[in-house]
Amino acid sequence: MPCRQRGITLIELMIATTIALFALSVVLTVYSTTARHSTLHLQRTHLHQQLHATLHLIAGDVRRSGYWQFDPRTQSPGDNPFQNAVNDVRHAAYPGEAADSCILFAYDLDRDGLVGVGQCKGASCAQGEDEDNVEQFGFRLRDGAIQSRYGGTELSCNSGYWQAVTDPEIEITRFRFTRHIDCDNLAAQEQACSDTAPRLMRRAVELQMSGRQRRHPDVRLDISTWVRLRNDRLVEGAS
Repeated sequence: MPCRQRGITLIELMIATTIALFALSVVLTVYSTTARHSTLHLQRTHLHQQLHATLHLIAGDVRRSGYWQFDPRTQSPGDNPFQNAVNDVRHAAYPGEAADSCILFAYDLDRDGLVGVGQCKGASCAQGEDEDNVEQFGFRLRDGAIQSRYGGTELSCNSGYWQAVTDPEIEITRFRFTRHIDCDNLAAQEQACSDTAPRLMRRAVELQMSGRQRRHPDVRLDISTWVRLRNDRLVEGAS
């Protein structure tokens, strides 16, 4: 009786190997696609969190601009040192950056009625100032990052001490402030505001911000918000 061998043929082995390789390639493709989408989702989430957190930080600080603790029995709102030409909210830009990409403002952080400048030149501070803390603030765009001002001898966009508040992995591509003012003529409400009449200025700031991931430039986000300044500005008319 002839001997019969059992097993698989070479053709069957090649077919089985081909099917296994095809299945493995499908699994690897699905895994690679899933991993890529997961990475992009994490990058988008990180960018979303960073920009919205930064926007919330800036809006909360700018909203306090012009606050002054004073005694209305002996002091006039028009003498608010946090709303004078030096300390009032204003826009500018760091040299080489886009226009209106920096905002400067001040408010009475310690409620002592004096503008805290952190340090004073000479033997004593100028009238209306003290050196116990810093109450002159700002945010600016520089080299793709948003920076916050925490000190310095001059309240400007290109001097003082600044530190980044955004993640180095994120590039800020747009950072712009736009002021909006609604003015009331206090001497004649039916008339428009003029330099000779006392006026009340209600102000808001529109903030636009855009950013993207440095490693994934296609992951980008545009956001904006309006900030209503809580402290209106009272301007006395010229005599």
